[in-house]
Amino acid sequence: MTNKVALSALSPLDGRYLDKTKVLRNYFSEAALIKYRIKVEILYLIKLTHFLNKEKLSLSQEKKLMSWLDNLSFKDWEKVKRIEEKINHDNQAVVYFIEKELKKIGFANLSPWVHWGLTSNDINNLAYGLILQEFLKKVFLPLQKQLIKFLVNFSQKNKLVVMLARTHGKVALPTTLGKEIIVYISKAAYFLEKIEKLKLLGKLNGAVGNLNSQYLIFPDKDWLKFSDKFITGLGLSFELASTQFRNGVSEVHLLDLSRQLNNVWLEMSRDFWLYISLGYFTQKINKDEVGSSTMPHKVNPIDFENAEGNLQLANSLLLTFANKLSNTRLQRDLSDKTVERNLGVAFGYTLLAIQSLSRGLEKMNADKEYLKEEVKKHPEMLSEAFQLVLKSWGKNQAYEVVKKEVRGKDKVVWEELIKNLEENRKKELANWKLEKYYGLAEKIVDLETKRIKKLLKI
Repeated sequence: MTNKVALSALSPLDGRYLDKTKVLRNYFSEAALIKYRIKVEILYLIKLTHFLNKEKLSLSQEKKLMSWLDNLSFKDWEKVKRIEEKINHDNQAVVYFIEKELKKIGFANLSPWVHWGLTSNDINNLAYGLILQEFLKKVFLPLQKQLIKFLVNFSQKNKLVVMLARTHGKVALPTTLGKEIIVYISKAAYFLEKIEKLKLLGKLNGAVGNLNSQYLIFPDKDWLKFSDKFITGLGLSFELASTQFRNGVSEVHLLDLSRQLNNVWLEMSRDFWLYISLGYFTQKINKDEVGSSTMPHKVNPIDFENAEGNLQLANSLLLTFANKLSNTRLQRDLSDKTVERNLGVAFGYTLLAIQSLSRGLEKMNADKEYLKEEVKKHPEMLSEAFQLVLKSWGKNQAYEVVKKEVRGKDKVVWEELIKNLEENRKKELANWKLEKYYGLAEKIVDLETKRIKKLLKI
């Protein structure tokens, strides 16, 4: 649906592609960041008052406070932004908002303990940890697994469809379409499994990472144990040693893994574009679509081109983030903060790319007869097995003899190649068929499919 807001948007993610990316607003918008910050602050407030036995809440009071948290709305995020406009500090605006709202709902006594002993990055790093964790679980992993499921089925369906393999762009040996597809899946599954198992780290240790004030004021309390328990309670992993700046190593690891996963899909997008150009696949035609503004016959592989471009955009950003978010100046500077706000942009382009790639794959059908006939046109591919069988018969210089007959030749006649063999040897080679010369491709597909399904639980 075209509207003025979409047409006026600066970024295509919030304009042209809004319908495809709007789910990311639940995790990476300004409103979402405010929401997660408030959530961390309130959870910390509850745990802190219990830990210090100060203004300790009853179970019913906790439920009331959590109910208030769960019912916050966009109007509340706007209130936070109005406070920020006045004081020019986004995190402190959240603190002031919470203190003000607590008084309204009968918890004025808790106000002094809001954000007690914390620095902004204690809240930010945990908020982003929760954001990324929930985004991965609810959007990223399901989308990736959906693509992999489709490809697994596509691979199984085409595991016996013979095709030319090309090395250095030149005719090599026969393979099968299903086996080549399982290679992409295998690489993708390697990175996706690591993303799924990755536990993001979180820190909760004050202005320079030592819990200075907490320990000075309450030295009898086990602050490290408290921090550990609070962070693991959020589903994150405890980071013991840091400055004010969280180390960022797990976040960077996630970004690098995501980039490498994107590289798998980038390779596949380019390869399938080439396969379409070679005539290996036909594309389903939508009669209402236009392929070219001047050439009516064109059905272009635009989904794979869109996937390629968006993956390149995503990876450029992911690389920048990974290089930036792993370090800071001395104990803290804010240059990471403005960068981190753009995480949703990188994942937005990734989301677009996966959708385009999936759409392109669903449109394709393998031209099985074309693929088989192309293989049969290249009997020179049997020269690899021929020189090896000659060696197994004890013939010296077998490779050199065969090379002399076939290297660089466009046309090779198999019968001519073997005409000087003894009759019994010719009979041994009588069953050699190019269209069956694909080795253990079928078994590789079946075994790898089984492994991947178990690995990713799909």
